[in-house]
Amino acid sequence: MDSKKGFKVYYLLLSEGTTEFNLFAYLTKKRFRALFDNSRVQFSNKVEIIKDGNQIVSQGKLDGVSDIGHFKAKHVLIKEKYTDQKLFYFLDEDIDDSHTIETLITQSSDLVQFLKYNSEHLLLRLAGKNPKNPQDFGTLSEFRTYCKREFVNQFGKKAQKFKDPDFELVFNVPTENEVRASLSTLFSTLE
Repeated sequence: MDSKKGFKVYYLLLSEGTTEFNLFAYLTKKRFRALFDNSRVQFSNKVEIIKDGNQIVSQGKLDGVSDIGHFKAKHVLIKEKYTDQKLFYFLDEDIDDSHTIETLITQSSDLVQFLKYNSEHLLLRLAGKNPKNPQDFGTLSEFRTYCKREFVNQFGKKAQKFKDPDFELVFNVPTENEVRASLSTLFSTLE
């Protein structure tokens, strides 16, 4: 007999871009599928925002976040259209305004999983490639450029081109506890 999981907790997924979306999908639909399937949490990427004929958000993808103003403009539109919906943001933590963005998200009881420091750095680190950290650079822009370049050097392709077999190679290296520690907000939704 199937055991009941209780009421579902629904989140609208908002990822920074293609890389973050693909990583989230791999983690929840492949690598840790059983955990997420047997939990009360359910994510949906059915978030579409069109303003003045321009696609602002498509399938939950924000198409980048450059600063608090850029993020806030999108966040306000999302909150207006999807009132009373819980939001789950899956974002890089490599801009100066990351902590201000976190405050904006969490003040309305929504969640954000920052990828420390960005998706490229996280995947390099989990694969045991020992990438440099932000403090090794003069600016976060220099750090982002380094991460993108180092990612291509190590994996032979840009992060947004990663598919499930590529993620498998990365996630065969760390332990489950290391992955959970790196993505603690995502895994906290299972509790």
